[in-house]
Amino acid sequence: MEIRQLEAFNAVVTTGSVTAAGRLLGRSQPVVSRQISDLEAELGFVLFERTRPAITLTESGGEFYQEVRGVLADLQQLDARVLGMRSGQVRPLRVLATTDLAHGLFPEALAQIDRFNPVFRQKLILEEIIHEATQREIQACRADFALINLPIDTEGLHVHWCGQAPCLLALPAAHPLAGHDALQLEDVRDTDIITLLTRYGMRYYLINSLIQATANGVRRHLEVASQQTALSMVRAGLGVALLDPFSIRGALLDGVVVRPLLSGIQYRIGVVSQQAHALPEGAQRLINGLYGHVRTVVPLFVDTDVNGLPQPARPAARACSSLRSV
Repeated sequence: MEIRQLEAFNAVVTTGSVTAAGRLLGRSQPVVSRQISDLEAELGFVLFERTRPAITLTESGGEFYQEVRGVLADLQQLDARVLGMRSGQVRPLRVLATTDLAHGLFPEALAQIDRFNPVFRQKLILEEIIHEATQREIQACRADFALINLPIDTEGLHVHWCGQAPCLLALPAAHPLAGHDALQLEDVRDTDIITLLTRYGMRYYLINSLIQATANGVRRHLEVASQQTALSMVRAGLGVALLDPFSIRGALLDGVVVRPLLSGIQYRIGVVSQQAHALPEGAQRLINGLYGHVRTVVPLFVDTDVNGLPQPARPAARACSSLRSV
């Protein structure tokens, strides 16, 4: 396979036609058609169903396209890095994070850490994964490390730290229980419960734990796609929401209060990197800083192993504490 063939394939997919792909690439339509045909011959399967006027991906073509996108993205990153090296730019610090953590915990922690000792000189790239990261996504990504929800298959990954904290209940500010410092699930029996969708591993675990803990005492159950929607429903008086204690950081809480849920329903996060990847000094300081920040701001956070078993606090917490005292 040649890069020009992959570029032609990607252009046909993105533009929807061979003619438009040729215009995009500055190549003639016959050249693009030949490159696609040569690529199909090399692969041994058909990429497109050619039914005029439409051209659509076959099932194999769609699967191959997912791989090609990653290859071309890596090449674009390489081109950008080469240009940066020519101009003397420092290598950017790259972080992968699940969206909830990227929106909530990460900016708050980075601002706190950066105030004392900046962790990157010229450029930081934060790439988001919409819901939960997989071991394969982390291995395929060129990020220095990943801030993710657990559990995850850690084969081929180095676990820098992980831990858990009790989930939170979000209540309307005028709710009779809003004055409590912490809550038990028994406190909200016969109350409508709002949760995030259960299609992902950690959320599925949370809902199962909720059902078991309440012994079917929840009156109605609303599932929503985002934390923002859950908080909006709480604000409107539609129920109380089960939320994780990490991504709530930085959320708009007007008209809403959040309280720790002391019922054994834990949410776990951690930081991992590829075992073969040597971390730059700034990445290691950011990892330690994230850990120290979590221990400082997340109530009842405890260190665990990847299976959720308690572990002693790590030295990075002490290092971050001394950094804040500078």
